[in-house]
Amino acid sequence: MTPHHLHALAAAWSLQAARQTLAFHVDRERRHNGRNLLDAADILRAPIYGQRLSGGGHGDPVSGLLTAGRRPPRETLWFDRWNTADSRLNGIYRMFAIPEPRNLQRLLTAMPGMSVGVVRILTKHLDDEDALLRGPEWLDQPRPTTPLVGVPCPHCGERQLHVQTAGPIDTWTVICATGRLCTGAGCGCGMPGAVEGVAHIWPRAAVLGAVAGAAPTQ
Repeated sequence: MTPHHLHALAAAWSLQAARQTLAFHVDRERRHNGRNLLDAADILRAPIYGQRLSGGGHGDPVSGLLTAGRRPPRETLWFDRWNTADSRLNGIYRMFAIPEPRNLQRLLTAMPGMSVGVVRILTKHLDDEDALLRGPEWLDQPRPTTPLVGVPCPHCGERQLHVQTAGPIDTWTVICATGRLCTGAGCGCGMPGAVEGVAHIWPRAAVLGAVAGAAPTQ
């Protein structure tokens, strides 16, 4: 799996986690209002989110940022945000020809077969959607990461590694907080399929395996 695919994988799982939090707020809002706006309980039970809802809006599905406008009434704020986010995500599914029923699980399944060029564009769209949901106007929460304490970076040797912890543990990836980019085949970073100009990223198992003296897991 190339670094581009690993970045797309991390972005998809982070977006899934953000959508789970968004669904929690929708459910809390519904309970507060006493209205059956959305069966959020079903959403919270689902392992992967991405269903199109019956009340979905028609916002621009692929633009990087949502144009600011008049706030919706407070009693449906989170429900309206869910519809906006769902419409935008469904636009991405259509753009990348994800088959019905369109959801993040189908997107994740399709990722390994995507070319590097396609998956690089996909990562940008997923990052934009994740940033919208996690931004100060919406959830106001950072991407889920945790420091990998005491472990040196395979590239620069600095102890500034962070594990991206969204999704199942076997999909977690490691990034370096320095943000230094790979220089290609001669980089010596140990990144699978090293690509010049890409931010360093490794499967978590590869980094921990290398620390333990084992061959990196690819």
